[in-house]
Amino acid sequence: MPKEIKREQIIQQAIKTLGQEKSFNAFSLRHVARDLHIDVSTLYWYFKNKQEILQAMAEVIIGKIKFPDPSLNWADQLRQLFDNILDVYIAYPSSAILMVETIPSSLVRLRLIDHAIGIMADAGIDEQTSTVAMTSIDFLLTGSIIDLSTENRFRQQIVDHKGQEIAKHVALIHENVQEHALQHMAASIKIRNSFSAKEQFEMGLEIIIEGLKTKIVKS
Repeated sequence: MPKEIKREQIIQQAIKTLGQEKSFNAFSLRHVARDLHIDVSTLYWYFKNKQEILQAMAEVIIGKIKFPDPSLNWADQLRQLFDNILDVYIAYPSSAILMVETIPSSLVRLRLIDHAIGIMADAGIDEQTSTVAMTSIDFLLTGSIIDLSTENRFRQQIVDHKGQEIAKHVALIHENVQEHALQHMAASIKIRNSFSAKEQFEMGLEIIIEGLKTKIVKS
């Protein structure tokens, strides 16, 4: 077995390489080997396949998420926890897609899910509602980050004059909205342009929290 590199080095470089790729699908073990200046065959001493290294990458990134302050009330704990998750996802490009493309089988990921559900359950919200709420917030968060990443990629293609077709469809949105008086879409576009992805996620989270408050069972 090659001794000149450690498993942890490969994972850290894989995370960096993923962040530098134009898209998640462009990521490959060959690119990781290239960035480490080693032969790709060396990686297979440590990882059986691409999925195995993706799982390890996801575990490391999730491990950087801090749990919320337990002295806070349950709603503030949820806000803090998912703000922490959002910040980590933003710090590591394509990490939201990475989570979708991997199975949450590691203990660190299972503990995070368990903790999020537990915050709500401990507040008196039944397990079913807590679980569904956790999944809904996760979908909202992941979708927000993926949407932002895609939007930024489209915008850059337009700036680089490589996305004429994309630019045409963006113009078509505004044309259709104006021509057919789609007032709610007009308002939606204005709102999207007025708030960051983080602010929009936090607004969505507040809607869910307000709904959860009605589910609390007083003992």
